[in-house]
Amino acid sequence: MKKVLLGLLALSATLMAAPSTGNIGANGENHIDINTKAFIVNSGLIITERPEGGEAIRSIELDHGTIMKGSTSPSEVARPIYIKRANDEPFPNNTMLDITLTSSNNNLINLHSRTSALTHSLTAKVYNASPAHFSKDSLSLSQSNINDTNIFSTNTDTKHIQVDLKSEITASEFEKTDLVEGAYSNTSTLSVRFSKNPALVIGKSTSK
Repeated sequence: MKKVLLGLLALSATLMAAPSTGNIGANGENHIDINTKAFIVNSGLIITERPEGGEAIRSIELDHGTIMKGSTSPSEVARPIYIKRANDEPFPNNTMLDITLTSSNNNLINLHSRTSALTHSLTAKVYNASPAHFSKDSLSLSQSNINDTNIFSTNTDTKHIQVDLKSEITASEFEKTDLVEGAYSNTSTLSVRFSKNPALVIGKSTSK
């Protein structure tokens, strides 16, 4: 009797361990499992100037100031921003956020008349979140790349995600012979949204 019970238990364990999806049956039949999912959030996202801030900002300025034509020194300006939930609650563990950095006009800082332009690099380094698709914690734009995006995952008790924005202009840009006096500007966009797949990464630690 013991042998029969042991045999039945072993058979049961084998059946439970065997995968059900994709197996071809004795008569050539097949089947798949259909898993339906949804991820509900109870707060939208805001971008603020301070980690404890509760007011969303519309824009932020990276001002290189006044630079003399022919200057032999590069220019760099940086500012942090913070991605938060509007209700000021922590992100649920493994929340997936799609962060995108994009620019127009080939990422050029143009004179208002567009008769002259400066090239620059614009980066957005992400803290308190882990890159989920590509193993890079920064988004970067240049003249040849005007769109960069990645998905980042959060850990438990993360209340804000810091993003350091930085614009860099090399000294060679100020030495251009065709550089015209005037005010130069460029508008780029940083956008963030919840990803459609919040369970893409499990158990990843945050970037530092």
